[in-house]
Amino acid sequence: MSDEPDNIARLAHFILRDLSEMTAIKRVDDALRVTTHCMYPSNGLVQVTVRGGANTVVASDEGGAMGEAMAAGIPIKDYNRQLAHLIKSEGVLLKDGVIFTPHMPIEAAPLAILLVANASQEIARWLYEHTKIPRTRDFKEMLASFLKTTFDERVAAATIIGHSQKPHKFSNVVSLPYGRRLIVDAVTHEPSSINARVVANLDIKATNNPLIDQRIVYDDEDEWTAADLNLLQVGAQVVPFSRSADVIARIAHSQFRIS
Repeated sequence: MSDEPDNIARLAHFILRDLSEMTAIKRVDDALRVTTHCMYPSNGLVQVTVRGGANTVVASDEGGAMGEAMAAGIPIKDYNRQLAHLIKSEGVLLKDGVIFTPHMPIEAAPLAILLVANASQEIARWLYEHTKIPRTRDFKEMLASFLKTTFDERVAAATIIGHSQKPHKFSNVVSLPYGRRLIVDAVTHEPSSINARVVANLDIKATNNPLIDQRIVYDDEDEWTAADLNLLQVGAQVVPFSRSADVIARIAHSQFRIS
């Protein structure tokens, strides 16, 4: 019995240490990214991004719940109405697959994080429970479906002239504010696809057009070599499919930032 208090203290030490490590806070550009204790169905921890001005903050999952579902192979359709109703009582909003709070006092930042984390976890669980996960997936089709759901008429196929004056066709080009365009180029794990996408993106990048942003998306369920990924990186910034919703949301939803 004499050892019992020491055992309790030791247990408390490990619990506090592990919880502290789980609640990681990282600065990302003009925001803080908080890894919370909430867990997605894949056992991944929910991350919440917080942006703040002098007196208010907005917390967002940056499309994390949708990215979680998409990475699992769940077809992404227009669930906005159903999902918005599901989390309405929690005081958060849903737009284009992104869960976020309204402007809240800076003192309420911990509450904002908690609200978004719980809602993102709930949405991901709902998608897992109410949709059928296919045995196989066509990630290019799923990526196109996600972009269409998110951007509607703002995403379309387009032909863009490169530095060599050669026209290059891209299946997914998103029109953003102020004349900006985002190329989201899917590549399959085949030499011909890799070479074609690298050449096309490299030629566009060589124009140094500040209004064009480029991302090459690859299916990270395939076994890619470091050499292949390094080659893709020559053409444009490379994004694994499992993180594409998060990355695209950060680019497209910059209006959530507070000046």
